[in-house]
This record gives sequence, structure tokens and C-alpha cells, in this order.
Amino acid sequence: MTIKSIILVMVYLQTYTANGQIICERQMSVEWRTQPKHHIMKWTLMNNICSNFYTDCWNINTNIEMNILEQQALNVPQICPLQLQLGDRLFISSEASFQSHGMNLGNVSIEEFIRCPPKGFLQDQLIFGCRLRGMHQVDPRWLGVGTHYFAEVQTKGPPLCNLGLRLNVTVKQQFCQQSSKAPFCSRHGRCLSHVWEEAYNCHCSQHYSGRFCQEFDACSSEPCHNNASCIDRREGTIGDSYECACPSQFAGKNCSEIIGQCQPHTCLNGNCTNLTPNTFHCECDKDFTGKKFILFSML
Repeated sequence: MTIKSIILVMVYLQTYTANGQIICERQMSVEWRTQPKHHIMKWTLMNNICSNFYTDCWNINTNIEMNILEQQALNVPQICPLQLQLGDRLFISSEASFQSHGMNLGNVSIEEFIRCPPKGFLQDQLIFGCRLRGMHQVDPRWLGVGTHYFAEVQTKGPPLCNLGLRLNVTVKQQFCQQSSKAPFCSRHGRCLSHVWEEAYNCHCSQHYSGRFCQEFDACSSEPCHNNASCIDRREGTIGDSYECACPSQFAGKNCSEIIGQCQPHTCLNGNCTNLTPNTFHCECDKDFTGKKFILFSML
């Protein structure tokens, strides 16, 4: 690529990226994968440069509090940001036209990401041992847990970092297992990470709680009726590990039985009829006898 061609491309790209026409597709929540994934990032200025981190790069609006430096970093032209899980592999694929440009990638600070790397860049910050040509895998040592800032480092020709050749990569780990062999979220939830969260954590299914969804909350389904208090015993069989503290006029496992009123099998061999709030009457079946009126004291 000649110097004249590069200048024409730069003029085109300045106009193109300034309009913020690139909208990156994003998932707000992602579930942890049990197997690592290969990601190929095209190192190009032609089709994946976003200009505003919120509206273009992530296609959302948010009120997250950030300091001034972080806000500046989010509003510079850049390749659509990546979010990886720990163990994923990242490959950088450059355009053929960049092969003669003397280009490499540098692991930079947030300040260098905003302003682009200066001349005299430290060699130990270079991601690749040679200039970027074709496809290269990013060494896992550059992909530890946290946010990393990669930017173009050039030795000749016009700088392209200010036009968008910089990449924000966030690598996340998961905290969804009690041990390395334990099931994710005790099989009672999903291991998820929202786009702004720093790691993957358990989001528990209904009735379960705890960091690993290991605790069954027997009271979450509100089994106690008539304003009774539920006490989770966290013992016994699931669904039966609670007790209800009933008001004085109610009884039964779930405080659903009114004292002095008909209940199932109140009249063993007959039909039960409620008379007053604390009395009922048994109409006996043929060939059966017994008390027909029962009076309960509410004191």
C-alpha cells in the first residue's frame, strides 16, 4: 500500500467512524461454557470500529459510575470490545495491506489506550515477537483475569491507533462451584455474568439460595396461610423442612385449618356442616351414631 493510498483510506475512515455507524452486537448476560472457545478478531479498520462505548460498542444505555479516565477510555474509536471467559483462545487476523506497515500489538495502560502508544514503546509490552502478519494467537499470559488494553504499535507509516486500531479485552473467571469437581450452582441455578460484572456467579432457581444455590428455602413458596409465620428448618426432606407458627384460631401443617370448623374426615362416617365460627354439626351416615354437635372454646 502506497503512502497516498494510506492517506486516502485514513480520510475515508475518519469520516466513516465519526458518524458512529458501527453497532456491535452484544448479549447482556452470558452463561459460562464448560469448554473453552476460539475467538478470531479481525485487525482492520474497515468493518468493526465503534466510536461510542455505550451506544455503539455495547448498544446500551447505562448509569454506571466511572472516573474521568475510564469515561475517556470508553469514548475513543476502537474495535468492538471482547469479553472472554478464562481459558478462551484469542487469534488476531490482520489485513494483507498491513503486512508492510511494520505493525505489532502492544499491551498498554488505560492512558496509552486513550492517547495511543508513544514512540519508543517498550519491547516487553509487545504481544507478538514479530510484526503482525496474517493470523497470530495471543499468548495466554496476556489474557489473565481482568481488563486488558491492546493497541497498534507501528514502526513506519502513519499511525492507525487513533482511527480505531485498539481493542479492549475483558477476561472473566467463574465462582459457581464449591469445588473443582462439584456441579455448577449445585444443579439448582445458572452460572451467568452480566456485561458489566467482573465474574460469573450463580443465579439460583426458585426456592434456592446461597452462593452456590446449595440451600433450599422451604419458606420461599409461602406455604403458611392466614398470616402465619414460616420457619425454615433447613433439614428433613425438600418441601417439608419448615414449620408454621399459627395464629390462635388456626391449626394444621400450613395453618389452613380453622379450629372448630369442618375439616377433611372431621365426621368419620357422615357429612360435616359448619354452624358458627367455632361449632360444626355431623350428619351421620346410616347405621352410624355419635356426637352431632361439637363446641370448641376459642379462649
